[in-house]
Amino acid sequence: MSVNDQMSQASHVICGNSNVSNETVFHAVYVPEENIDNSTENNIRENSRIYTDKTEALKVIREYKTGRLKSFKKRSEAEEYAKTGFEKTHCNNNSSVPAAVPVVEEKSNNYKAPRSQELVCFRKLIKDGDLYSVKCTVWANPRYLIGSGDTPAILQEGCRYNALHIAVRADRSDMCELILNTVGNTEFIKLLYGDECKSYVDRAQIMLDLYLNTPDKGLNETPLHFAVKFGLKNVVRVLVSYPCCIKTLPNKYKQPPIDIICSRTCQEDEELKKEIRLLLEDQYYVPVLRSDDSTLQPVIGEPFSPTSPLSIKTDPISPRLEVRAFAGPMTKSLAVEFRKKWKTPPRLRMTPIRKVTESECNLDSSVNNLSLRLQDTEKGLERVGRNLAEEYQVSWKEYWPFLNDFADFRTTEGLMKLEKYLEYKFHEQLLQYNQNYNGENSEKQIEPADEIDYLCNKLQSCSLFNTDNQDNDVDELEFYTPPSSPKLLVDSSDDEMQIADEGPVTFLEGSALTKLDYAVYYALPPSIKSVTYPNIYRWQHDMQLVMNRDLQRTNNARLPRRKLILTP
Repeated sequence: MSVNDQMSQASHVICGNSNVSNETVFHAVYVPEENIDNSTENNIRENSRIYTDKTEALKVIREYKTGRLKSFKKRSEAEEYAKTGFEKTHCNNNSSVPAAVPVVEEKSNNYKAPRSQELVCFRKLIKDGDLYSVKCTVWANPRYLIGSGDTPAILQEGCRYNALHIAVRADRSDMCELILNTVGNTEFIKLLYGDECKSYVDRAQIMLDLYLNTPDKGLNETPLHFAVKFGLKNVVRVLVSYPCCIKTLPNKYKQPPIDIICSRTCQEDEELKKEIRLLLEDQYYVPVLRSDDSTLQPVIGEPFSPTSPLSIKTDPISPRLEVRAFAGPMTKSLAVEFRKKWKTPPRLRMTPIRKVTESECNLDSSVNNLSLRLQDTEKGLERVGRNLAEEYQVSWKEYWPFLNDFADFRTTEGLMKLEKYLEYKFHEQLLQYNQNYNGENSEKQIEPADEIDYLCNKLQSCSLFNTDNQDNDVDELEFYTPPSSPKLLVDSSDDEMQIADEGPVTFLEGSALTKLDYAVYYALPPSIKSVTYPNIYRWQHDMQLVMNRDLQRTNNARLPRRKLILTP
């Protein structure tokens, strides 16, 4: 190429660049509204932040740190950017791409993650077993239990222990139960995530599962591994009581919890190992099934466990069966034995020569099972199961309709439920009595002027020297022997005395005695402390009076009526 050609090309390029430089470029600056000072920018409009000189636009950017700068060839586009910053999604009419769906993001909560010094203090509260302080702390700031990643909060770095790991290591079974019940509480999850969250139940179950089955960093062991290898029986019982606790997770050495029972204890305790091994096995329950309308006879169901739930045949024609009582937890073999003994109790061996006396029958509770089931159709099976549960030393629960809950009145928890219910009944009876008493007094009001006369008449009637007795002969007050045999007369006042009420008695349902009162009476332990359970003690005493009165009525109905000896 010649020199002249090169010079011509260079001149053409220079001319072309000069044409480009002559085009006007609009520099638009967008500043968010929340960052604009209204006092100084009161009269500034969006189109005033459009500049042809880039230097002026950069000055505005320096003044507003959150501002954004963009250049356009068209002034209309620059004005639109200065107004909106192109934050909203715009689609062309010719474009087939649908409008973008806005994504709803969760708002950040107002709880801050605790500092390391605060975590140390919180860890000490768990080790000391201070339930009240721990409860107040976690409800004031849920971040002590739930970390920023929606996982269990780490209280001890390195080994990555959460609150449950620390509670298990400290052998605090009550603290373990508090922690698990808190993270599984939907109200606690709602406190952390606010009202925007719609899946509190799912999040609570996920958090409960993470706490129970999250291993540590060292040996990859779950809290159940800790409790088992240190022989913490009470802690093991609390952990396995939650259905989401996995009992077969392996540790770093591929060992499930059942393979390391008491491996870190100082002394060999075979009884303790046996009890922990039984807790790690699947727990079974033996139920009592009753129909909701009591049209079918109650039956003793097959043993079931949380992993293999109870299968009840649902026939649309037959009444629905429901679990009304159950015994357990226990091992499968023990549950089968328990059900067999419950269903077919041993009978008395009687011969034509020798018959078992009533005293011998009362000595053995197992031989009384058949008579209890026949005599008490409402709670006969439950009474037998209650005695068997006490004999096998397993837990027992039965449904009481007036409480609308399952309870065992031989435990402290069940007695407290009954105590609160009777406290309400006695309070209700007292209010009704006061209303009736005030109503009767209002009808028998005495005029203020006659109060003194009324009082004098009452005092005169109480005098020993009554005017009515002065007219009578003194000899009539002396007793004498009748001249002939007295006549035998029948007086109905004796029967009236037998049916007379000792006083107002509070019953569980209504104002009359029902079978439910008898069922609760027989379910209670024989001795109730009046100081601990005053309302139960009072109700039990009233029931004894009523039952003794009914027994006297029954005996009097079998005996001839007593005669009163009256003088002619």
